[in-house]
Amino acid sequence: MKKLPPGWGHEQPLTNTRLPLATQMFPVAELMSKDMLGTLKKIKEAGYDGGEFFSGLHWVAQDLRRDLDTAGLQIAGWHTPWDHLSPNNIHATISYNKVLGNQFLIVPWREDEVLDTRESCLTFAKELTWVADILGQHGMVTGYHNHSKEFIPTSDTGELPWDIIAQNTPSNVIMQSDIGNGLRVPGADLMGAIKKYPGRSGTIHVKPHAEGTEDVFFDDAICKIDWDEYFRVCRNEAGVRWYIIEYINPERFPGDPVAALKAAADWFRKCEGK
Repeated sequence: MKKLPPGWGHEQPLTNTRLPLATQMFPVAELMSKDMLGTLKKIKEAGYDGGEFFSGLHWVAQDLRRDLDTAGLQIAGWHTPWDHLSPNNIHATISYNKVLGNQFLIVPWREDEVLDTRESCLTFAKELTWVADILGQHGMVTGYHNHSKEFIPTSDTGELPWDIIAQNTPSNVIMQSDIGNGLRVPGADLMGAIKKYPGRSGTIHVKPHAEGTEDVFFDDAICKIDWDEYFRVCRNEAGVRWYIIEYINPERFPGDPVAALKAAADWFRKCEGK
């Protein structure tokens, strides 16, 4: 083997890149149903660069694209129901997302029975690979978002569904880690899962977690996530292109999801920039 060029393979200074921040739009779903443009403007004012949408394709694509542009927001992805990616529906879904300029079509969840055995996980991985191949022809990618079941061993082989799916899909399928969701499983190693599949967290959900309560903020003492290490891994190993915050705390921010999201964005800007 020829020698590497001088400096190649050695650690180089990191480029100081400010990665964009989006919110999952679920926390403001009710506000969006009443006033889409006004809600998007509030999200922008709260400190976000974009939004990740969810559920069915409820809005006229051209109208939503206009409102995003007017508010100064980008689209960071869409949590796309699995049936919208079926052979009968995928091309209509592609057309819709082309209008929006959306590249990331992430599957938000699968039923427990899909994740229960190695065989059912392999079937899903095969189907997800087909979706990835079709989307790739249009400059789009798919991915899969975890909740808790993905870190509970399968009933037959004792493997983690997350590992089976990741190991049996191509590297362009995003494994969209949600650390707050996964840590609901005692002993789950979400940081290890991100490191295990480097470069596959193109978009990633940032969410706090504490045992026994939903009333937790990112920097509370009861939140045991090492955020400095988390952001180091995200920046250097995970391949993150969008951070996505999904934060709801009705106890601390009663009736005001925008205030909750603003507090989360303010924390993110201070913490991630260290």
